[in-house]
Amino acid sequence: MSSASGQNRVVDVDAGPTTLLWLRTTVREILQLAESEDVDTRTLRELGAGSLQVVAVQFRILQETAVNVEMDELVGASHIADLAMLIDVRRPATR
Repeated sequence: MSSASGQNRVVDVDAGPTTLLWLRTTVREILQLAESEDVDTRTLRELGAGSLQVVAVQFRILQETAVNVEMDELVGASHIADLAMLIDVRRPATR
């Protein structure tokens, strides 16, 4: 799911509303953003995330979803909505 430019992007998959809502809330909490702050179409860097905050987001994703999102995926060109789709695609199936 990498483009020719080397940026990791997920396409043709909609993030589940629960995942997007959870990630949106998580990002706002870790970055201490207002609830009204639009995060879905912005990257962590565009939202002003520092290195430690990115690590905190990475850890929370792993802890809560059992999905490992690489650091370069978090600091790359992926918007928050893209990251939510990535989590849904990689999430282990539960039975």
